[in-house]
Amino acid sequence: MQYWNKIPLFRLLLPLIIGIVLAFYYSFSAEYFFIISSCLGFLILLSHFLKSIFSDYSKRWVFGLFLNLFFVTFGIFITENQKPENESNHYTNYPSRNSVIRLLEDVIVKQNSYKCEVKVIAVKSDEKWVNTSGKAILYLAKDSLSELLQFGDELIINSQWKSIDAPTNPAQFNYKNYLYNSGVLSQQYVDAKSWKLVKSQETFSITKAAFVYQRKLLNILKSNFKDDELSVLSALLLGYKDFLDREIIMVYSSSGAMHVLAVSGLHVGIIFMVLNSLLFFFDKIKYGRYLKAILLLLSLWIYALITGMSPSVLRAATMFSFVIVGGALKRQTNIYNTLAASAFILLLHDPFILLQVGFQLSYAAVLGIVYLQPKLYKWYRPSNWLLDKIWAITAVSIAAQIATFPLGIYYFNQFPNYFLLSNLFVIPLATFIIIGGILLFVIHAIPLIPQYLVWAVNKLLLFLNFSVEWVDGLPFSLSLGISITILETVLIYSIILLILPAFINRNFQKIKMALFLTLLLFSFQIFEKMTIQNQHYFVVYHITDERAIDFVDGTKSYFVASEHLNNDQSKMRFNIMNYRWERGIQKSNLITDLFSYQNYFKNGNFIQFYDQRILLWDQEFKKPSNIAKMQFDFIIVSDKVKINLENITCKQLIIDSSVSYYASEQIKKECLKWDIPFYNVSTEGAYLFENTIKF
Repeated sequence: MQYWNKIPLFRLLLPLIIGIVLAFYYSFSAEYFFIISSCLGFLILLSHFLKSIFSDYSKRWVFGLFLNLFFVTFGIFITENQKPENESNHYTNYPSRNSVIRLLEDVIVKQNSYKCEVKVIAVKSDEKWVNTSGKAILYLAKDSLSELLQFGDELIINSQWKSIDAPTNPAQFNYKNYLYNSGVLSQQYVDAKSWKLVKSQETFSITKAAFVYQRKLLNILKSNFKDDELSVLSALLLGYKDFLDREIIMVYSSSGAMHVLAVSGLHVGIIFMVLNSLLFFFDKIKYGRYLKAILLLLSLWIYALITGMSPSVLRAATMFSFVIVGGALKRQTNIYNTLAASAFILLLHDPFILLQVGFQLSYAAVLGIVYLQPKLYKWYRPSNWLLDKIWAITAVSIAAQIATFPLGIYYFNQFPNYFLLSNLFVIPLATFIIIGGILLFVIHAIPLIPQYLVWAVNKLLLFLNFSVEWVDGLPFSLSLGISITILETVLIYSIILLILPAFINRNFQKIKMALFLTLLLFSFQIFEKMTIQNQHYFVVYHITDERAIDFVDGTKSYFVASEHLNNDQSKMRFNIMNYRWERGIQKSNLITDLFSYQNYFKNGNFIQFYDQRILLWDQEFKKPSNIAKMQFDFIIVSDKVKINLENITCKQLIIDSSVSYYASEQIKKECLKWDIPFYNVSTEGAYLFENTIKF
């Protein structure tokens, strides 16, 4: 309890987070909670002036109650106040085809278009231009003009904004919520005739200058490095990820080294360490520590700007800023208060940052390292210098992994089994590569000398990529398909928070509670496995221009789809695999024309699944003319087919996503003609039959 009193900011951060979370899941009145928080703030000030009344220990809880309630209500207020739908001048309140937008980033090259995040600054409503707020995603047709667009450019566009689609498959990544948490509500695609450049930003802007400088630094890298080395270095050093292909991302992710490709606290920490060492001579000069602090702060925030101001960089730059200022003032700062202060600032600026996975993982990793790494390091102190450094890196990796693995499993359904091995290479190599990259930026204009530095950095990059690929190629390098609920994630963290202090402090009083929670976790897992063993359902997925049907019996899936789709790992992972993992599917079989196993039988276009009779109506199916009446529970229509439902009865006809819009309209007319219920996967999302439940 005494240590708890030393971290007041950390204690006050908790009620603020509770208030923000409440506002995420429930709707409140921003004005109402502004009044409540103002009243509570007044009561806190009043209790401060009436110290004689509240100094009595038995009444101190009143002040604590007011303070905690203030931060809860204030968290609700700032979140509600920043919800886009609560902004009276938001562009979505003015339906219009004419908008003026400002680019918030340089255009990003996509396969068939250019993409950029924009701010909608005005719309034409009732023949008048109205100033608006709000962000959107704009896709532009590729041409020589759109290629030149940059941050700050203003365009007038003639096209309707479209709301972002919700996920159409169960357990699919919710891109709509992801963008909403960043303040983006709409998107649209415009061709070359539907937009015109109004103004290029010529006035000075810090953000514009950062983008320009990032491009200059990127050109230095492009002129000295190629292929995978360029893509990894640009991501590692500048946070520029457009050169990364899916294969590199998957290899780094599987080996547990993905964190080096996303500029984060690791990178900011390395920059701080290097600059702090280079500027050591300021410590010997009168007032030198203040000049050193100013230079360090400027350097960190310039680096944060040119790397895109990602949440993890913002967190790290803010945290190190507090450390730098505390050091300059010769004040010993508590690291937990420092972390809480940085989180306070970030959450006050943007409460929705709390929902970003990177933000959560970043803070979890830092807390794990700060608390656990020193204690792990003390357990074993090798006398050999090299072994000592290896153990120090290992302790950092273990601490960060213990703190983040529950979140990693919950969000990504995977665990890199050899993370310790990969980080033995990744952390020191990344450190030297970042140092080498910074030196290259400084001396690139000097003749000859940079060539040797480029050669050295290139070899380090080759070794880094080789090491990561080697770890990824080891047997069982990645555990996939692990699925846990929010409640199970909370239970795992609770068990960790009970067990770790018990072993570190050798105080085992809370082990009984940890064992109880472990048994509770196992009980949930056993119940889930029993439920999974007894499940049977089928789901018709929505994948554009594809037929994809899973018939699930226990932990086995019988998959009706093309071999091409089954081998397309990108589509499978995005649309199907998350739901399979959530439902505990361990094995999937791609079904041929004739297949029979236990409760599933398929012969051509006819399927018997338990007591359900199903017809797959595609181009291969020929309606027999010699049968008076055909009865089915379900008919699933695929491809470009014309159907005739005469003499056919069924409980439900399902139009899958391989059917074109025109063909689906004809099928609907045929269903209405014969009074057969129909369901269109392309417009209504995936169809799930499990006690007549629809997704």
